[in-house]
Amino acid sequence: MKERNAMPRVSRRADVRSTAAQLFREHGYNSATMDLIADTVGLNKGTLYHYYPSKSAILYELLAGQLDTTMELLAKVPAEGTPTERFRELIRLEVAQAAGASDELVVFFQELPWVERNLPSEQASDVLRRVEKYRSFSQKLLKEGINAGEFRPVNVSIVHYSIVGVLAYIPNWFRPRSGRGKASLVDELTEFVLAGVLAPRD
Repeated sequence: MKERNAMPRVSRRADVRSTAAQLFREHGYNSATMDLIADTVGLNKGTLYHYYPSKSAILYELLAGQLDTTMELLAKVPAEGTPTERFRELIRLEVAQAAGASDELVVFFQELPWVERNLPSEQASDVLRRVEKYRSFSQKLLKEGINAGEFRPVNVSIVHYSIVGVLAYIPNWFRPRSGRGKASLVDELTEFVLAGVLAPRD
């Protein structure tokens, strides 16, 4: 097989990763072979292994990259303010990220349930540890809102996973027609989620 023209290693590695994400999204992780990745990106299989030692190494990098982004989002949620204000900002940030509709984000939600099967134990543990950190952060905000009387006494686990479900499906249907289209989605979904937890006003 004739390889494409040489490019810097970092750029080629990124090309492999983005191509693999697209193929994982389209075919599923188990069906997207290293042969298919190599052929699609324009490398022979031996050269592909020079960039990634295994298919699971690509998957781990994709999942870890999305979790890095998630941790950055959590850091942007203000430490001060009411629980409602802070929870609103968390939802806004998450919806805006999901509306980007990247292959890597879709793969994250698609393959996360099978992470213990598809990744080595140490990498799977790292992914699950950071997912738990996100879950804990989200549920802590909900509990603070309940304790402050701002939120109804909801089941925080059900609410959290319901929100995750909403976020996971956004990239599958949302196609922004303009910058305002994305802004409208962020505004409307944020208020929709909040309306489901806010305590009624007297």
